[in-house]
Amino acid sequence: YNKPVADVVGERLPRTLALALVCHILASVIGITFGVLAATRQYSWVDSVLSGISFLGMTVPRFLMALIIVYILVFHFNVTEINSFHSARYGGAPWSWGKFVDLVKHVWPVIAIATLAGLAYNMRVMRGNLLDTLNAQYVETARAKGLSEGTVVMRHAVPNALHPLVMYQGVVLPYMLTGEIETAIIFALPTVGPAIVGSMWIGDVYVTATFM
Repeated sequence: YNKPVADVVGERLPRTLALALVCHILASVIGITFGVLAATRQYSWVDSVLSGISFLGMTVPRFLMALIIVYILVFHFNVTEINSFHSARYGGAPWSWGKFVDLVKHVWPVIAIATLAGLAYNMRVMRGNLLDTLNAQYVETARAKGLSEGTVVMRHAVPNALHPLVMYQGVVLPYMLTGEIETAIIFALPTVGPAIVGSMWIGDVYVTATFM
């Protein structure tokens, strides 16, 4: 890279962590929401559709999803600038709403793929926890007191079903980080993943060792 390792790390690592954090937040919020919907509508078409989405997120390799999206963007929508965070006209421009929208247009595939994998695990865990909680004695007692089903679920069942999922986030966050790195390699974004591959290709062992 012909520059100090600290400069490469300082340039690439914050972007990678920012993307991973966004993916983690989206995967948690969407996954928990899907888990609640699936559990409260067990064996319905909603449960079947959401379970299918989680199955795809857990089984389809992220690099394969990335390759499919790259193929569609390049050969069907003629998108050429997929290996950067901004279009050429926004490269050195100050931050604006237009530049933010342009950033989202460039990074949404990476965020979507990494988020899908994370929300699949969050959804399955939340669904299982909530189904167990809905059959607990204190939930039946709340129903017997005349509370509406929505109140029983949101006020009594969901908070208790969230406890194991909160501890599980320590596993999900590193998974989001590796998902972003793996997907960013396919899209050649200027983050940690492509830096690792590039440094290995040119034999820059210092950059490779630092990131590994």
